[in-house]
Amino acid sequence: MRIRAIHLIRIWIGAVILMGNGLAAPSVSDISNQTITLGSSISPIPFTLVNFSPKQTIRTVAANITSGNSQSYEGPGTRILQGLQPDVVMLQEFNVGNSSSAAEVRSWVNTTFGSDYSYFRESYSGIPNGVISRWPIVDSGSWDDSTISDRGFAWARIDIPGDKNLWVVSVHLKASSGSSSQRQSQAQQLVAYIKTNVPSGDYLLIGGDCNTYNYTEACLGTLGEMVDVSAPRPVDQAGDPDTNSGRSSPYDWVLAEPELDALETPVQIGSLSFANGLVFDSRVFSPLSSVSPVLSADSGATNMQHMAVVRAFAVPAAEMLTVTASSSNPALVPNSNIVVSGTGTSRTVTVTPVANQTGTTTITVTGGDGSSTASDTFVFTVNLPLTAFQSWIAGYGFSEANALGSTDPDGDGWSNAQEFAFGLVPNVAGGTLVKIENSGAGAKITYLQRSGVTYAVKLATDLGAGFAGTVTPSKSVPQPTSLPSGYEQYEATLTTGTKGFIKVEATVP
Repeated sequence: MRIRAIHLIRIWIGAVILMGNGLAAPSVSDISNQTITLGSSISPIPFTLVNFSPKQTIRTVAANITSGNSQSYEGPGTRILQGLQPDVVMLQEFNVGNSSSAAEVRSWVNTTFGSDYSYFRESYSGIPNGVISRWPIVDSGSWDDSTISDRGFAWARIDIPGDKNLWVVSVHLKASSGSSSQRQSQAQQLVAYIKTNVPSGDYLLIGGDCNTYNYTEACLGTLGEMVDVSAPRPVDQAGDPDTNSGRSSPYDWVLAEPELDALETPVQIGSLSFANGLVFDSRVFSPLSSVSPVLSADSGATNMQHMAVVRAFAVPAAEMLTVTASSSNPALVPNSNIVVSGTGTSRTVTVTPVANQTGTTTITVTGGDGSSTASDTFVFTVNLPLTAFQSWIAGYGFSEANALGSTDPDGDGWSNAQEFAFGLVPNVAGGTLVKIENSGAGAKITYLQRSGVTYAVKLATDLGAGFAGTVTPSKSVPQPTSLPSGYEQYEATLTTGTKGFIKVEATVP
């Protein structure tokens, strides 16, 4: 009997989870290995991102750093803003160029920050306030300050990453030591505007030149109804918190409402970290290479107003949670054929192999939240469709060596392939492949056939000469009852007087 051996190979590769230090390390949930047959597809595979904490760091700057004789942003102030690379700026004395035309302002914003920044500038002809933002300003305006005529309270609602908007108010309170009562009145007006217009669920930031001479001024207490005015406060590298040109008074502030204030994060500039923010004085800051193109003398330029104040906040932002996927075998699955879908922590990955290609690839799925990453891998296999034998032997739970066509796991002397071809059971010993009886017309053999297997009945009169003859079998009529599913009985007869040998060959594909 000639039987073609069938070899099955199973490969298992364990998934790898990258773990960080400490508790609650970010991870990508285990994605199980996937196997499909050529021409079939696979449903999206779900997975979960665990213990990620996506945040968007927002670097904010309050700046009244005009210089020269026209109270405008010249080279020194422009360079300082370029070097600090803020995301959100509360600007005072917002004048640029010859006339601060819309074209001049837009050009200056493009040069200083980038063409993708948006801005709002008050329309006052004096020393207007303004807000500049990396993210879209979806609404803006100026609340009137009844105590002064050359600026108001410039405000902007910014669509920052995350599910909250950031309301930013750029203020410039009245100067001089004798104007503390006016500053108090301005603060009272501003608090009233905020209570009326700013939703309690959004973030609020007040920043700018408050012209405060000490930390006990009444206006700070009033602003404290809305924002945190308490220590710790930003300082320069020498530990000085004062921001006026003479470095003797705390004029300038970045003030956050309590929820946002609790999200403060160190200001990172190059390799330096400032836990409570930074008062920037180019004459003190080192190394200046970290804030290029700032020059050492910029903060001491002619008629330079004040020092810039920098604070940073890390706000929750689900959209910062990113997922990428890659394939180790682009011939089978190019990276473009791996699609990650979903939002937040629940995602799916869909893998589409190249048509008419078989093989194996390792898919790596990586999640990141802006500060941490974690990955998981799974093996994706495309096989040729299972043969009838492979499906049959797998149905009995056999795998590895026991699933080979040449193996005899039940020890009855018949191989798996023989038992498949002739309707026996591979995990139960016993049974015969063919039956021989006298039909009256001659010796008759009966055996079982199934589709997909090639059978041939051959004759020999002399074994030394080989089986040169053939007999055409016929289907038994009637068919016996209780045959194994998928099998039919066939028979072949040696006519009376014929002497010789007969055999049945089965070829299993």
